[in-house]
Order: sequence, then C-alpha cells, then structure tokens
Amino acid sequence: MADDSLEIATDFMNIYVGQIEAGLSETWAEAYANHRLNEDVEDSAWAAFMAVSKSQGYEQAKKELVPFARFLDDDPSFVENYAYFFIYKWTIEDVKEFIRIKNSLIEKRKSEVYAREYALHHNSTPDDDYCHLFASKFEECINKGIDTGNAYTIAEAYEDCYDTHYPQDNDIEGKKFIDVYIQGFEYAIVNGIDSPKKFAKEYQAAYYNNGERPSYVAKGEYDYIISKLLANKG
Repeated sequence: MADDSLEIATDFMNIYVGQIEAGLSETWAEAYANHRLNEDVEDSAWAAFMAVSKSQGYEQAKKELVPFARFLDDDPSFVENYAYFFIYKWTIEDVKEFIRIKNSLIEKRKSEVYAREYALHHNSTPDDDYCHLFASKFEECINKGIDTGNAYTIAEAYEDCYDTHYPQDNDIEGKKFIDVYIQGFEYAIVNGIDSPKKFAKEYQAAYYNNGERPSYVAKGEYDYIISKLLANKG
C-alpha cells in the first residue's frame, strides 16, 4: 500500500513539474496532474482549463492553452489551431486532421479561404462533395465582399439545397434550379430582407414561371424587388 502511494505521488509530481516547466500555471498543473493519473490527456486538459477558468477567469484559462498546445506539439500551426479549437471540444487528432486537410488543399493550389472552410467543415460533415459545396460557395461570397457571417449562412443554405434535391453530376437543370434559389436567398440575406427563404422561393417561382427574362407580374409580397432583380439579370 505504501509503495502504491509513493508511486502515485511520484507520478503526480512528474506530471505536475512537466506542466510547470512547459509554462503552465500552478492551478493548471495541479488540476491536470490530478486528473492525468486516471484520465486521458484531453479530459485532463479540460479539467485543468475549467479549474483555471473558475479561479482566475475564462480569459486567463484561454491564455494557458498556448503553452499547453506547445507542450503537446511545438509545430506553430498545431499550437495556433489547438488553442483556437480547444473550447469547441476538438481532440488532438481533430486538430491534426484539420491541418493535414487544409495543407493538402493549399498544395493543390486551393485558396486559403477555401482550404480552411473545407477542412473545418470536414470535422462535422466528413463528405468530400458537401465539403466542396460549402467551401466553394463560402469562398465565392467572400470574394464578392459579403461579410463572414452572411457568407456562412448562404453557404449552409447552398449545401442544404443539394442535400434536399441531390442533383446528379449531369443534371444541369437540377443544379440551375438550386442556383436560382440561392441567387434569391443571397440577395435577401445581403439586403436584409425578412424571411430570406420565402423571398428565394418567390424569386425562383417568378424566374421559372416567366422565363429567364421575364416581365414579372405582381403576385406576391416581394413583387417590386423581384421584378427589378429579374429585369437587371436580363
């Protein structure tokens, strides 16, 4: 029993000292060491983060993430991304996979914006087609000068349309049907129109009911806006 206690105490001190030497606070080091005796790295790190947050505040706890990330892996990209994604409960492997995917896309001459959003989306939706749909639409919005929040909303709607209608690669009309809806949706989002889904459906209906260059007849809530929008596209 005494030998077991000594072994536990020794293990605790080794872990504790390792954290202090890595630049972590005593509060972090103590909580991490206590949990690391019986738990994995990620659960122990979360316990330490919460201990610091409780005693010294959330912002201080976030500052501890950089030296802890460096303790795990001193690659600058890992340190930056682990410190950022930690609070979203990403694992070490999640972060490394994000970096791997992002770097591989940049090597293929994809933009930083596209690569980041593709890799980020892959964490929650590990389907290459949907990741591409989301990232490409997000990149297109950013290139148009649309702010990040609206770009996310539009890209999510674009992905949802494909999930609902699932057109095949050679289904040109099916893809156009989605594109027309998203044109209306994007216009509504960017211009602050209430009920963007409703606006997009009315826009889509007007587009198809009256041809590609319609003389739009007022029938709905957004008549005037849609008639001007479609006329300009003609």
